[in-house]
Amino acid sequence: MQVRYVANACFLITLSTGERLLTDPWFDGPCQQTWWNFPPVPDALKAEIWASRPDLIYISHLHHDHLHPRTLAGFDPATPVIVGKLNTPNLRNAVRAAGFSNITEIPFETRTPIGRGSCEAVLFRDFHGNTRGDETQVDYDLDTSLYLYDADGTRLFNAVDNTILPADAARIAAEYGAPHIAMLPYASASLYPMGMGDYDDAAKLAAMAALRQRTRGNFRDNVKALGAKRVIPAGGEYVLGGQAAGLSRFLPQPLAVELAGEVEPGVLAKLYPGDGLDSATLSVAEDTRATHRGFDDAERAAYALTLAERTASFAQTVLPSDLAFDWVRALKRCAANYAARRAKMGLDLAADIYLDARRPDGARALLFKFATDHDEAAVVTEVAASDRARLVYEMDERLLFNLITALLSWNAMEASALITLRRSPDVYMHDVHRGIVHFTLLS
Repeated sequence: MQVRYVANACFLITLSTGERLLTDPWFDGPCQQTWWNFPPVPDALKAEIWASRPDLIYISHLHHDHLHPRTLAGFDPATPVIVGKLNTPNLRNAVRAAGFSNITEIPFETRTPIGRGSCEAVLFRDFHGNTRGDETQVDYDLDTSLYLYDADGTRLFNAVDNTILPADAARIAAEYGAPHIAMLPYASASLYPMGMGDYDDAAKLAAMAALRQRTRGNFRDNVKALGAKRVIPAGGEYVLGGQAAGLSRFLPQPLAVELAGEVEPGVLAKLYPGDGLDSATLSVAEDTRATHRGFDDAERAAYALTLAERTASFAQTVLPSDLAFDWVRALKRCAANYAARRAKMGLDLAADIYLDARRPDGARALLFKFATDHDEAAVVTEVAASDRARLVYEMDERLLFNLITALLSWNAMEASALITLRRSPDVYMHDVHRGIVHFTLLS
């Protein structure tokens, strides 16, 4: 087996049969409005991957850094696509909307032949609500992970973005075998701490350091529990561009040198765009075109600033006139849809949510309040003092329009730091963030 890294969670895996499996293709252009690959992918490498004509594509979930229409457009739409058999059709529909019709849904934790049948795959659903191990009340599958059994006996586990904890890694090793190669996540994909409106720079730096320490520890413990011979840190390989570029100095992804200090010598295989890992020798072949090897925080943040002039696509939205689009009516409909969805899920959350919509010049366009445990919905003039928990999402009104019309996904946009978040108390409420994807006109 040969594993070649492209970008973020995208790998080109060549099996012993010669078949090529491409995972989560995003390597060209931005995603989620502000994300850009870092280190950047050379144009020649992009062309090589598009020309590789993979036999299979695996899509783990529907976020755009894994299912990226612009990148996918470079592949033959007849290419077979593998996804997990989720409890909603959202991923399957998104893959089909990207132009692919040959889609295979694999039941979870079932060894399934793929390709020409000499290789088998096992897919895993969400392990937990988040990397703290909190469970979620939101009843839809999102992330998936992939375990491959090659015909030559090589085993590979790709956790992707899944919220894997050491107990999950130990179970996988016990039930499916310790993999020879593993790709493990090592960073949080959220707006924290970049988009926290009540944090000054010192608070963001402190939060970043604490989050890095926790994720490094989780990475270390997963590596030990899984028992893989070589581990590739993957996912979270991005910087923020456009209006969020300056926030890249608060990115919580640990550096390669930090991760190397957490594991036994020779285990970590930090790959850069184009690098390959051979399963027989477990050695890394470096691509000489890759840049920014061994980068530090300052180098990563400096590269992000070169992207500061990039304009997010939502900014090109031309809103309907007030006569053609009634914000209050639309948001009340969204709140009612969300309430109905919460009732169906049995999701009971005692918190108020405010949407603070701002015009491009920063002036307030609308402050809309709805409560997650009853049907209150109103335009208000200020955030009320209350003993109830509350979240305030501040964003450009054009972005809000894209979100409620489902042109963009709440869950994906949360990670782009284009939304400023204020919360009281300062406690993460996982189900509120994950569940707000249902705050749309189309629920």
